[in-house]
Amino acid sequence: RGPCSALNTLANLGYLPRSGVARPDQLVTAVMEALNLGNDFAKFLVYQAFLMNGNPLTNLMSIEMKTPLTVQDPPKPALVGGPSQHGSFEADTSMSCVDAFFGDPAAFNGIRFD
Repeated sequence: RGPCSALNTLANLGYLPRSGVARPDQLVTAVMEALNLGNDFAKFLVYQAFLMNGNPLTNLMSIEMKTPLTVQDPPKPALVGGPSQHGSFEADTSMSCVDAFFGDPAAFNGIRFD
């Protein structure tokens, strides 16, 4: 689904919708229950990510790339793309993929992995 293995795991285990699209309150509940985070810290993390990549018109956020499941986009300059949108909220920390600047960030790179 997306670049964050923790959020993917939460979706795989049913804490989040398997589609990878959730409301902020669902994300807060999921990280509190599954990762044992406190309410204040969970809200801080979720709403920081939601402000960067969520859709305030539909109150939905994707844990992956931009998807039609979040429905219509808000007006510019807002960006809706999920945490894997290049240039908004990301980290070059993958052990198996390259950064979008260097090529396809979703393709497995065996040389990098080894």
